Amino acid sequence: MEAVLSQVPRALGADVRYVGLLSLPSEVLDESRGQYLADSVVRLVAYRKSVDSIGLLLADADGYIPGLNFVFGLAIPELRAASVFLRRLRLWTDRANYVRRVVKEVLHELGHILGLGHCRNSLCVMSFSNSVLDVDRKLSKFCSRCAQKLARTGIAVPAEYII
Repeated sequence: MEAVLSQVPRALGADVRYVGLLSLPSEVLDESRGQYLADSVVRLVAYRKSVDSIGLLLADADGYIPGLNFVFGLAIPELRAASVFLRRLRLWTDRANYVRRVVKEVLHELGHILGLGHCRNSLCVMSFSNSVLDVDRKLSKFCSRCAQKLARTGIAVPAEYII
């Protein structure tokens, strides 16, 4: 949690506050799959956040959306809310790399909320990840094209977070 709370403000110039723990209700769990329906989780986050903020949940769970076996995270930009699902990010790694994976996925989902789509640059934090290998391959940085898009919205990404 500390790594996320320290890196996100530096990368996006955002004010980050830890609000506390949230239990996911059983209504958003697909018991047949043992996974949470990601868009329902994000809608729950949106419902619980204040109107003028961005809501992000780090869910100690496995999430999916119809058509995909799983997702590492999901953002709904119109709701200014997102969730990162941590279970699969823990697979086949040590603690330090797990933290790096979480930071990458948090930056990725916040990038979507701030107007970015998926990037074709496989090193950019906004590239789509099909597996933890893809997450490991990309950096915790934005490519210059994505950083420029953020700059047009008033978010100046520091040079240390640009490839």
